[in-house]
Amino acid sequence: MFFCFSAVYANTENKTPKAAPVYVIIDGNAFSGVSIYPITSETKFFSVRELAEIYNASLEWKPVSSAVAMHINNRKIDIKANSRDVIFGKTAKKLEMPSRLIKNELYVSPELLTLKEFSDIVMSETSWNGKTNVLTINSYSNIDAVRYFTRPEETQVVVELSENLPYTISKASGSIIMKVHRGQVQRDFVYANNGAITDILFATEGRDATIKINLQQTPKLVKSMKLKDPYRIVLDIEHSIPVDVTMLAQSSVPESEEYNVLPDYLRDSAKLQPDEYGESEITEVLAPIELGQDNQDLAKVPVVKFEEKTIVDDSYAIVDDPTLEDMMIPEKQAPKKKLLKKKRVIVVDAGHGGEDPGAIGPNGSKEKDVNLAIAHELVKIFSADNDFEIILTRKDDTFIPLADRTNIANENSADLFISIHCNANFNRDAGGFEIYFLSEKATDAQSAATATLENSVVELEGKPTKKRALLQEMLWAMTVNEYINESSELCSFIAGETPGRLKIPNRGVKQANLFVLRGAQMPAVLVESAFISNYSEESKLNSKKFRTAVADSIYEGIKKFYARKDKIKIKKSK
Repeated sequence: MFFCFSAVYANTENKTPKAAPVYVIIDGNAFSGVSIYPITSETKFFSVRELAEIYNASLEWKPVSSAVAMHINNRKIDIKANSRDVIFGKTAKKLEMPSRLIKNELYVSPELLTLKEFSDIVMSETSWNGKTNVLTINSYSNIDAVRYFTRPEETQVVVELSENLPYTISKASGSIIMKVHRGQVQRDFVYANNGAITDILFATEGRDATIKINLQQTPKLVKSMKLKDPYRIVLDIEHSIPVDVTMLAQSSVPESEEYNVLPDYLRDSAKLQPDEYGESEITEVLAPIELGQDNQDLAKVPVVKFEEKTIVDDSYAIVDDPTLEDMMIPEKQAPKKKLLKKKRVIVVDAGHGGEDPGAIGPNGSKEKDVNLAIAHELVKIFSADNDFEIILTRKDDTFIPLADRTNIANENSADLFISIHCNANFNRDAGGFEIYFLSEKATDAQSAATATLENSVVELEGKPTKKRALLQEMLWAMTVNEYINESSELCSFIAGETPGRLKIPNRGVKQANLFVLRGAQMPAVLVESAFISNYSEESKLNSKKFRTAVADSIYEGIKKFYARKDKIKIKKSK
């Protein structure tokens, strides 16, 4: 990718400008080695050579036309030296500031990166913050998220689409492979290790997105369907061996691996193309394999693909689907009487709001907005689960005093109180997921600092009314010992879901004297999703994919928390 200009210009400047480091975030991951150069007093410039590295482009010097060609995705961008002229394929544009050739190095203004013509060729959106020197690049994608949900009898994989795309299912040794035609997805993985699947790998390959699900056991049945509102492909993998979801999650990515790259142990299996079995639909009966033996073929697994015209359910994914046997019975059966089950009430609190923005990221992101987006993702998931009723403390950008938040939970006889936040630190390198339960004494100095940050909102509440002062005094004086153990256990279940989904450091379960949790007459936890003060994690928090992964972690943690409680209750009743 390195190139050198021939010294053909007598007017080429000889003084190399002083560089300032740039924080480059590509699809939520940090990238080093890029600088910004103050070549003029009005505008800072990027090196074309350094840009070629981050956009994975090759460079060609054209001495006749005095231009540099950037070759990207089988297309090119011609940048004329010491000129405002740029040609995107066959489309000519003029920049406000001309490029500059200095000591055989070509420099361009940030304007180039923000043009639509540039975005269309590099297939990503770029934003530049000149105040903080943050360059954010997000690849184009029409697949918003790849998710999984674990139940004792099945694992459900959900591929969320931003448009209606066709797909096929094929087989590979020990794996199920989905091809989403015309799909685009950021290369990534989800590490599950849930007793049924090991991991899910996904990437764009050619004109398709390929999603490979590596199996830990032979399924009894595989069902796929496409739903809408929103568009999504749902793959139900029925377990041959039930999974014990009451155990704490063991899905941690090995500590020796980097969190933001594909781990070494997955790289060999990251070749997502189907193997010698090819692209055929899995509608045939295959030779059986047993768990623990070498995966040579998939088992005799019936695979059902529902046609789109048969799908009438437009609700969100996580559904109890009919079994294959149910689909094969032609006659109608009398409906079974169902016992009404009391729903568990979960109060979800989006931290901060209104005149309280919470922490603000280096690129200007406001914590209150991120918290609310995660809360709405939780509503979407829980609303499809008949076991739960969700209540939000705020549905929009509204300021709510701390004591009023837990009081909403108390007045609604909530079973759980979940407060959603983003962490912050003066150290921009600090990052990771944390989760808290209430204690008068903080776990460590960092936990105490977090509590101070979150509790500082009381300064915005002003002098409380007599009624509110009495309410705060009553709530904050209440004992919470009854719920501490349950809150701690809930924290452990939620934290256990995060490593393979979020792929940021898991800083663990912490304790602190958090005002928003005081007075809650139920198990209550505060989630610090990531550090908005961290350049990379701020970008992640602004992505739907990451916010969805946070919501999935909370939802799955709560499901497993209650599965364990129910299991203990059954044992005691025997």
